[in-house]
Amino acid sequence: MKKRLFVILAVTLILLPLAVYFFAGWNVRSNAQVSLSRAQRLLAERQPDAALDQLHWLRWFEPDQPQANLIAGECYFVKKQYPEAISLLSRFDTASPYYLRASFALARSYENTAQMEEAERILKQHLEVSPGSQEAVTELQWLYFNQFRLRELQDLLERSLDYCPNKYLLLFHLLNSEHKKPIAQESIRNLNRINEVKPNQPSIMRAIGNSHWKLGEIEQAKTFLEASRRLQPENLETTLICLEFYLELGDQETLKKLLAEIQNGSESFQTQLKQDDRWHWLLSRLELQTGETEAALKSIQEASRLKAKQINYLQQEAMILQALGKKADAALKFQETQKLAASHRELYKIVSSGALDSPTVELGNQIVVYLETLGYQNQARAWRDLVQQFQSLQPTSPP
Repeated sequence: MKKRLFVILAVTLILLPLAVYFFAGWNVRSNAQVSLSRAQRLLAERQPDAALDQLHWLRWFEPDQPQANLIAGECYFVKKQYPEAISLLSRFDTASPYYLRASFALARSYENTAQMEEAERILKQHLEVSPGSQEAVTELQWLYFNQFRLRELQDLLERSLDYCPNKYLLLFHLLNSEHKKPIAQESIRNLNRINEVKPNQPSIMRAIGNSHWKLGEIEQAKTFLEASRRLQPENLETTLICLEFYLELGDQETLKKLLAEIQNGSESFQTQLKQDDRWHWLLSRLELQTGETEAALKSIQEASRLKAKQINYLQQEAMILQALGKKADAALKFQETQKLAASHRELYKIVSSGALDSPTVELGNQIVVYLETLGYQNQARAWRDLVQQFQSLQPTSPP
């Protein structure tokens, strides 16, 4: 009898906690939506600790509950506990219905932990899923701007004109990025802080080198640019900056070595270079330095073919034509250069005056003309649409 009672007691002691566990789990799961709603409301009210308390048992019983992990990740982001936020928000792939919300907070978390290349990767992936995400475009835009990656910035904003609802914001930044360049003295402080926290990111090393170059600090520039190139020997932007850097220095020996490395590189990288107008422009400058004038003309003409109406390309072509004795052709190129330069100056005046802050129909029409002259057809078309919107908002005169 005692033995039987002992068995019953033992079984009860084993089963009772299990019963309590399963009952509690069932209760938590049954009320999951209530907990999630409360946590979301608390997060919206900037009470992340209370929101995490609300989710505590749900996350304990269901550690893979996606909404709970999303809200918890956002709570940690608000609390500036970025490693915890990254751990949770990185669980969502592009197939998840919560991906876009999670990925933007994830990119910001990477930025706040100085992991800029991871932030860039996530923002690009985010835009592949949702190309009309204005907040992701803006975040990536500033990442590019602070790293002096103006070609990539402008390409991003141009592409986004087809998707983002606030076209004026994109057009505003396109004009500003063209006429108000990043300042090396300001950028390098931030870049150095990033490099101290998370060293050996190739894009950051390249940006630091570029900053030193702009500040006239040649040896420091060389150190960082070469470090970036060692980390990513076939990166397009790094290769182009290094090529221009050594061209400016007139360092023929290093240029020969760099070109030899490019020729020994992968076929896909060489193709990538040949499809970029800047490569042909730099090649033309190098050929001029080595006295290969005919080759320099062909290279600059290829640059203009790939990207038409570039003032520096036309100016260089005109100078080469003049050197070859083709004065009539050179005069035509100089005339075209002057026409483009005049439109460029007028846009600079508009940007520097602050007139873009309060655009009018008249201003918009002027900008359209200048942009069309410069060959920026997508921007001109978007400005024309804006002008039509401005006109529709104007009060009509009484009969």
